[in-house]
Amino acid sequence: MRRWIVLIVLWIVLGVPVALLLDFLGVPLPFGIAWILVFAAALLIAQQSFLDESGLWPPPAPEQFARGSDVSRLAWAIDARTGAVGMPLRRRVSALADRRLREHGLSLEQADAAAVDAILGPGVHAALIVTQMRSPDLERVLRALESPPVPSTPERA
Repeated sequence: MRRWIVLIVLWIVLGVPVALLLDFLGVPLPFGIAWILVFAAALLIAQQSFLDESGLWPPPAPEQFARGSDVSRLAWAIDARTGAVGMPLRRRVSALADRRLREHGLSLEQADAAAVDAILGPGVHAALIVTQMRSPDLERVLRALESPPVPSTPERA
């Protein structure tokens, strides 16, 4: 705002003597004032930035999407020949089981086998802690996670 006031005062201070000089030289006063205003407008337009200077240059690189989906990557985490389950799939299944247990106030690391089996179903704790998870263990855990919790489980606050 202050810049605009300074520019207006500067144009008045410079424009009045120029208009009077042009009047002295025989140019009609309204014509001289009009040309001074046109010149001032041209200078103001020249100072205006018409480009977007928001600091987004260079533009961000386009986002690269991974080919395939999480489902296909997790499916490849099971060895078809041996039935061994890879670590990415095992971590995700354990995280899902831990989330289900946390709904009941337990944690997979801290709960005993009886408490886990009471909530998720029989044999699920053994399938989750086995050193090398195989396809049958994975199926047992997934079946337990797909089904609702065992109804006889006392809810913890």
